[in-house]
Amino acid sequence: MKKLTVLAALGVAAISSAQGNLLEEPTNIAFRLGYVYPVDATMRNISPSYLGIGIDIYPEGFNLMSEGESYISIDWFGKSGSGAKGNAFPVMINNKVYSDSGYGRSYFFYGLGVVFADLTNSDVVLGARAGYGKELGENLFGELSFTYSDSAGGARATALGFHLGYRF
Repeated sequence: MKKLTVLAALGVAAISSAQGNLLEEPTNIAFRLGYVYPVDATMRNISPSYLGIGIDIYPEGFNLMSEGESYISIDWFGKSGSGAKGNAFPVMINNKVYSDSGYGRSYFFYGLGVVFADLTNSDVVLGARAGYGKELGENLFGELSFTYSDSAGGARATALGFHLGYRF
């Protein structure tokens, strides 16, 4: 009986959440797409270049520093979508500090977190990132980033990234 009550409650919750408009634009989210150049020689031996895909999530009320804007970034550096070795997934908590105000602002960002590395073998290691960005339009931006990771089986997911992004 308890299981049935829990299932019924989950069903009601699912139906009520489905009542919202599914066509609404997401907010406080940014998507990035770009090129990643591996700085680490072992990572470069796996592939001389990587595709970089990222998502930035800006939770409301989430600000770790008094200055700037805090957010969570989740990236994928991959040589292919086949699932073969040669992927890294940095997950970082970041802070973005704008250098000027108004339209077309530039900014610096830095972050700490973990990297799920699947380069020579699979491991989770500490990582950091820093970079520079520029707003190119109301929602469009470009970024240059440097990601560093500890060694995971002799390889580091240390790389330079060049991304174009769109913030909702």
